[in-house]
Amino acid sequence: MQKHNITIERYNAASASVWDDFVDKSKNGTFLFKRAYMDYHADRFEDFSLMIYSSHSEPKARNLLAILPANKAEKTLYSHQGLTYGSLLVTTEISQSQMLAIFDALKAFLKPLGFEKIYYKTVPAIYHKLPCEEDLYVLFRNNATLVARGSSTTIDLQKPIASSRLKRVSRRVKNHNLRYEIHENVDAFWSIIEENRMRKHNVTPVHSREEINRLQALFPKNIQSVVVFSDDNVVAGGVVYLANDVAHLQYASASLDGEKMYAGDFLYDCFIHKLFPNYRYFDFGTSTEENGRYLNEGMATHKEEFGGNTVVYDHYEIEISSAESVM
Repeated sequence: MQKHNITIERYNAASASVWDDFVDKSKNGTFLFKRAYMDYHADRFEDFSLMIYSSHSEPKARNLLAILPANKAEKTLYSHQGLTYGSLLVTTEISQSQMLAIFDALKAFLKPLGFEKIYYKTVPAIYHKLPCEEDLYVLFRNNATLVARGSSTTIDLQKPIASSRLKRVSRRVKNHNLRYEIHENVDAFWSIIEENRMRKHNVTPVHSREEINRLQALFPKNIQSVVVFSDDNVVAGGVVYLANDVAHLQYASASLDGEKMYAGDFLYDCFIHKLFPNYRYFDFGTSTEENGRYLNEGMATHKEEFGGNTVVYDHYEIEISSAESVM
């Protein structure tokens, strides 16, 4: 049995560059974990992000093994609630026994501070730079409870499934003079996103126009806005997050006129076949509600018609008070 000495510290702003460098070098980090992205909504959450080190006699000699983007709410530590996915981000050298020790140290660190639960989101495997499921094994060993599972529809861009729906796109392009442009912000189409969300779901987008524009300015290589025109009229638009090998659809909508000319289908065809040839996956996002207990079958079927298959986004809970050491 290997012995691992682990120390944990809360993140502070002075460590921002160390944090961001670790995200880049980790085997499961994406730009969503960079501090500039996490901190854009810092006023909504009480940050409780953690930095986890291997202990050595000399402080300068210790190694940063993992970081945990997190926030505190009452007596629960959450994989950051402002992010779609979370989890411990780890080095390429992390061992399974080290991950077991990290979870033990995490519980020991949190319990005296009054925490009773850890709400842990996983990073779906499509975002991993290398195989990275050490945490799933440790969740099992800690008797973690699966409390939410989102069903997302994902296309393997290197092995796309033929879609009869997309075969009809070329005819619609000619009929309506459809074309696309990549923009530096969402101004041209954001009103379409807002109107569509309200009309179909009676909700507003998670981000405001100002927020998504600010994020795109901060991460121009990772966030792209695509506008669809019919002649000179904007009829659809979408926002895509580019993270590791995944092009993730964050927002996409067509206007009422755009829906009649299938401008949304044209937009998806651009995403799947034209814009991201060097990426492995195109992820439409989840079609579930109520922590996954409800599947919007119409939405899921619509995405599957483009050749998508299911990837899950899992959330777990660990009871700190009842969890025992698993080493």
